[in-house]
Amino acid sequence: MSTLTKFIVMMGAWLLFTLLTFYTCVKPECCGEGEGATDQTEQPVAPPAISDDYSIVSSYGSDDVLTGSRWAAERDALLAKYNADPNQVLEITGRYYSGESAPAGFENMGLYRADQIKQLMVAAGIPAANIRTLSRLVAGDAPAADENFVAGNFAWGTMTNADEPEKPELVQVSSDEIKIRFPFNKSTRDLGAQVENYLKTLAERVKQSNETISIVGHTDNVDSDAFNLRLGQQRADFVKGRLLSYGVPAALISTSSKGESEPEATNETAAGRRLNRRAVVRLNRAQ
Repeated sequence: MSTLTKFIVMMGAWLLFTLLTFYTCVKPECCGEGEGATDQTEQPVAPPAISDDYSIVSSYGSDDVLTGSRWAAERDALLAKYNADPNQVLEITGRYYSGESAPAGFENMGLYRADQIKQLMVAAGIPAANIRTLSRLVAGDAPAADENFVAGNFAWGTMTNADEPEKPELVQVSSDEIKIRFPFNKSTRDLGAQVENYLKTLAERVKQSNETISIVGHTDNVDSDAFNLRLGQQRADFVKGRLLSYGVPAALISTSSKGESEPEATNETAAGRRLNRRAVVRLNRAQ
């Protein structure tokens, strides 16, 4: 074999070895190809799972009312309480924050949320005639748009007949809050045995616990703003007077009035205005 031929064979062998080395060892590391290659591209990160460990929620500005894993138990408990006494009314209070825009046909987002919850309870078996939809403005800063908050609260009231004379009504919202509904244009009159008995029990409680009591008077939108502000204050002061008569120290009670500024029901109907005439009594637990 000539020297030239040997040179050509050696060059061919070297070129073949170089190509094999590149494609089997170097290229997979550099170019990310091959079965054992490591993918250097950024992979999408799956969003964290959203927990449904709640009863019923909404979010700021949203017209969605979402039910979670706790909803079935709460719904069934409400249905059982209604079935035990069909002559009572389930009050659903939709919660909302200042600045939220309500869908057409609703005076505020709270009433809309209450109506959405009402549809769930009607489907569960409580007649629409036995459900009242109310609203409540939540104090404080609005939450972030992606932050869920409780969409509604529940309480029980008594059935009323529009043709019957109005009388005071007690609605227990929670162990720390009640509403006393007043007849039209009234602030001082007999509150009835149910309300008086509750106030007596409340007085005995706070005399032992030193909890403070805040009372806020509210009205419908009949008459002027100034008149309604005074009427709301008179309602709050009247309830305070009854508590004082049962021995609660004056230093433990504060009163104020919102007048017609925070309706919990529509003022477009007589039934709604009737619900807005109220005093809200809250206990503030001792620190």
